[in-house]
Amino acid sequence: MNDFEKKVAHEYNSRFMKFGAQPKSSLWFSEERQILRFDLIINFIKKNPSPNFFSVNDIGCGYGGFLKRLQANFDDNQFSYDGYDLAKRPIEYCERYFSKKRVRFACGGIPIKKADFSVMSGTFNFAPDLTVKEWEDYLFKSLNSIWNFTQSGMIFNLMISDEAKITSQFISYIERETVIKFCQKNFGVTQCYFSTRLPKELTFYVRRK
Repeated sequence: MNDFEKKVAHEYNSRFMKFGAQPKSSLWFSEERQILRFDLIINFIKKNPSPNFFSVNDIGCGYGGFLKRLQANFDDNQFSYDGYDLAKRPIEYCERYFSKKRVRFACGGIPIKKADFSVMSGTFNFAPDLTVKEWEDYLFKSLNSIWNFTQSGMIFNLMISDEAKITSQFISYIERETVIKFCQKNFGVTQCYFSTRLPKELTFYVRRK
């Protein structure tokens, strides 16, 4: 990990040790809003003309919240799941808590094998001690790497503003068109979805076909 990723890992390890397996440990405002984000991602998966079985790489999986939402929407024999996170403590928890077949976890920010869908919910929101330019470079470099492990679609959410910025709490915001232009130029057809219940963010879906 580089210095930035070490800072992120330290923060999430500390928060997990303090708050445990709940949204607060992942810098989420509430469980209701976390589930809404997960359901927006799942809706894109459901709309995709994929076979009865699909695979998921969840980058920034935390304590496995998205996996639990997948299990609430699909039978265990409908998908396989690999969760990745920079923070070691949540990964150790997931390895103890989830003991299903076709479910695996590992420390890291980039997948080690291909999957139909690459999912990132809140993964890039926290940007301690970076400039806007440094954070955007990190975001786009990460998306490039993750795209190489994506067979069908890449789904992620970002905080959106009229002007890119990083707040005093190190929460990153980016312009909508910056993301769309980058994804369409480098990856494929890009859609975005806005929810009035999440007024400061967008969910992006990039398809290979």
